[in-house]
Amino acid sequence: MEDKDKKIKELEDKLSEEIAVKKSEVILNKELLEKIEKQKLHINTLQEINEDYSNKIAKLKVIINKINQMTLNNN
Repeated sequence: MEDKDKKIKELEDKLSEEIAVKKSEVILNKELLEKIEKQKLHINTLQEINEDYSNKIAKLKVIINKINQMTLNNN
């Protein structure tokens, strides 16, 4: 009978440990999902900023080229 009680106690302890690990994994997964969503937001924001600056740079290059052409034509 003692072996049976010991085995039951071991199984209960093992079950408690597995439940604790599962809860920990659920929390970790939630935190990772939040981190992924935050990174997606950062990426989208950086893409928007990059697009905006690319457009501004392109417009400025066109202006510079026009100025260079005017300068060359005047000489």
